[in-house]
Amino acid sequence: MKVLVVDDSRNDRKIIRYNFEWHGWHVVEAANGKQGLEVAAAEAPDLILSDCLMPVMDGFRFLRELKKFQELGRIPFIFYSAIYTGSREAELAASLGATAFLEKPMRPDELWEEVGRLLVAEVATEREAEPRPMQEEDSLRDYSQVVATRLEEKVRELTEENESLLRLNGELERRVVERTAQLESANRDLEMFSYSVSHDLRAPLRHLEGFSQALTEEYAARLNTIGNDYLDRIRRSSRRMADMLDAILELSRSVRGKLNKEDVDLSALAREVVGQLVRSQPERKVDVRVAEGMTARGDARLLKVAVEHLVGNAWKFTQTREHAVVEFFPIEWEGRSAFAVRDNGTGFDMAYSEKLFSPFQRMHSQEEFPGRGIGLAIVKRIVSRHGGKVKIEAEAGQGATVTFTV
Repeated sequence: MKVLVVDDSRNDRKIIRYNFEWHGWHVVEAANGKQGLEVAAAEAPDLILSDCLMPVMDGFRFLRELKKFQELGRIPFIFYSAIYTGSREAELAASLGATAFLEKPMRPDELWEEVGRLLVAEVATEREAEPRPMQEEDSLRDYSQVVATRLEEKVRELTEENESLLRLNGELERRVVERTAQLESANRDLEMFSYSVSHDLRAPLRHLEGFSQALTEEYAARLNTIGNDYLDRIRRSSRRMADMLDAILELSRSVRGKLNKEDVDLSALAREVVGQLVRSQPERKVDVRVAEGMTARGDARLLKVAVEHLVGNAWKFTQTREHAVVEFFPIEWEGRSAFAVRDNGTGFDMAYSEKLFSPFQRMHSQEEFPGRGIGLAIVKRIVSRHGGKVKIEAEAGQGATVTFTV
């Protein structure tokens, strides 16, 4: 036995195919009524199971065209639809000569049993002639009424959905205004905190540093070695605390303010940063290779800060190398244009790589490589603000590579 399944939904056709093939039927398919006519003429199926609403040619017109052919018109025709499911549609289907009108969705076993029952009933009636076809004018009138009714219902549904979307959009806009106000308030609080850090907290540190210095200058001779060591530690700790406050301020500035996006020449920024490093340490000989033509769309001020930290880190961690190499070049990462800064410096164990993007997390001691431990944390925040990503790859003793997108 062979069944022709006509439906514009591939998933629905697949479900019906598996169902009928499991019962031993041969299944052929078509995606609309026009294809259905062609397949029916070529395959001569024993049953046609068709949807109603389809592009090119819908199910009703498909059935009407099918009935114009004597042999094809005798094939049992069952509608299986989720849209046209009313009594008027069923009456129109029956008037066109359909065997039955089934409503989607049905479980595979239910559909199989219902189709079997209908076919048995069809054979039992032993009809010698098909019902008299409707006149073309009557058929078109009823067909137009069915389509118009469904269109009216669909318009009502779409109108209700549109009104619901408008209400939802209004609610979303209200929430956006509320969240924006909350964000502005949080930014003001952050600015107040930054002001407090830069002014109020610095005063006690300056006093601590100043009195420690006075003790060292005026009373160093009266203190033993241990006492002078304690004073030295106090002064170093106060300076370290001041550096950390500066780092916190710099980190907060990297996530505040509006992005002013423009086309930024990253190659020029990198060369500028390298020039500053060379002037600060003219005794160092570093082979710096900056690719030409690297550009990105972003905030020039923030991107310069990111490049300063990345190139600066590469410069710093190659200071133990006799032949130091620092490279800045374009690359592709996950199908996107990206940029990478690579060095042949000291590197590190990748087991601890994630901690490097958190503030004040370091792989090396302050004595070995001085720093504040926020460079990569700032880079990650700047890159994230531009909608990009950043990663670091390294090997102990073999250098590191930082890759980022913006």
